[in-house]
Amino acid sequence: MQPDLDGPSESFPGENASQRVAQSPRARRRTLLTSLVEAEILPRLVRIRRNPGGGDGGGSEVTTESDTAELVRLLLADTEDGAVGYIDALRLRGATPASLYLGLVTQAARSLGALWEEDRCDFAQVTIGMGRLQRILRGLSPHFQMAGVRRTHTESILLVPAPGEQHTLGLMILAEFFSREGWLVAGGPGTTSAEAASIVSGTWIDVAGFSIGSMSRLDGLAHCIRSVRRASHNPDLYVMVGGPLFLAQPDLVTRVGADAAATDAASAVRQAGGLLAVRAAAG
Repeated sequence: MQPDLDGPSESFPGENASQRVAQSPRARRRTLLTSLVEAEILPRLVRIRRNPGGGDGGGSEVTTESDTAELVRLLLADTEDGAVGYIDALRLRGATPASLYLGLVTQAARSLGALWEEDRCDFAQVTIGMGRLQRILRGLSPHFQMAGVRRTHTESILLVPAPGEQHTLGLMILAEFFSREGWLVAGGPGTTSAEAASIVSGTWIDVAGFSIGSMSRLDGLAHCIRSVRRASHNPDLYVMVGGPLFLAQPDLVTRVGADAAATDAASAVRQAGGLLAVRAAAG
């Protein structure tokens, strides 16, 4: 359900009376979203860029492809001490938790998956490596959340993996970014379709985010999204999806019944916040 932005009493930055009459509902939504991006999101990104020590940016240039290869090697080693120590060393070089989440950690997880697909390591090795990555995420979390946002009014997001999905590291990273921006996060890597439907039926959820890593789970994801929408106490529930599949084939977003796909955790937070701001301004 989309908000009606054609009410005669509404006025948005940069619009004159003739523009308000001529624009279609879709065009007016675009206009409002653009004005919100210019007024709120872009200035914030400028502040982040000017203050890399705050944990949102900076440091991404200190990690390289060779760093990813070394981290993967250490993740597959006999002990996890080397991988943890390597992350600590990268932080001393200037890598922030945010840059590690969005860069090195994500790339290492993909490399582990590729090694398994190419039969260069077995399932047990990949499982151990992914478990170590998850522990690294938990170790970074307190540092990442130190600069978190505190709000009197908290938006809420439900995070759900596609049914049967084993690759849930992305959901863990997503939870970190939304929590840091003051969102209430429900669900998580172990949430089932039935549990997700139960949560949205009894609790007001603004956004539902789903993660998928395999084409074979696409139909299950579509069914899960339909069941969550039907059960939702919020009739305007916004559904986002994430995963490499949607980057390669954007048409799959509509096929599974989602509203949008995000390229990474940081963009997911901005996208979700922007849409809710549009709805709040329209309502």
